[in-house]
Amino acid sequence: MKLPLAVTVSPKNPGRYQQEARARAAEWGLTYFERAMKSPLEPMLEELADVFLVLGGDGWTVHDAKGSLFFSPGMAQVRLRRLAGTAQDEDTILRLCELKAGDSLVDCTLGLAADAIVCASVVGPTGRVLGIEASMPLAIIAREGLRALAANIEVRHGLADDVLRTLEPGSFDCVIIDPMFDEPNRASVQFETLRRFAVHEPLTHETVRLAQRVARRWVVVKGGRRGAELTRLGLPRIAVRRASPLQWARLPGGA
Repeated sequence: MKLPLAVTVSPKNPGRYQQEARARAAEWGLTYFERAMKSPLEPMLEELADVFLVLGGDGWTVHDAKGSLFFSPGMAQVRLRRLAGTAQDEDTILRLCELKAGDSLVDCTLGLAADAIVCASVVGPTGRVLGIEASMPLAIIAREGLRALAANIEVRHGLADDVLRTLEPGSFDCVIIDPMFDEPNRASVQFETLRRFAVHEPLTHETVRLAQRVARRWVVVKGGRRGAELTRLGLPRIAVRRASPLQWARLPGGA
């Protein structure tokens, strides 16, 4: 019987990575499979596991039969370059959260951590950013990628509701929620691959309630182009800059 997720190494000099890959597989509770030099991954995907986490020279990547995904801070870096030359309020999430140095934030839908990286750059070393990711492979490659960047971001794998319930009321300044939309807003190959590995669960009133319980200041929810999720849940939209392709909602914390 095929496993849903397993660990192996790159076929380029696999012996170099085997010890670490075995140790991390044991840490994550996953099965490790040996891989010979220059051996293709396709037979392993056909016979052993639907998805593989692969350790190689570029760090950890996640693979399935349709392709692969690696951690990249590219989009976050674009936003940070913009911030370096403009006012902070040009970044919608930063403006809506009213973030400043020393603040704390929960990102309920971490993905590849673009929002978390930008927020961490503002709250700085005295602040705190906690990222929650329901998809195990995404949580792992985000955690490992952020570790390589020395980013001040804690990653927890789990459902947002479950993790939020473990947090004390009012323990963070802001909570952000960016659900995976039914209609994607970006057409890049990487984003489509991200969607394939993501957990697709609709946003619920309970998640919003839990987020408001944890947040002292604001809960910020990102909607799609049409804001269908915001409409479905009856969340009030907030005006952002005219060029933004997305709909947004902001609710007070402390509920």
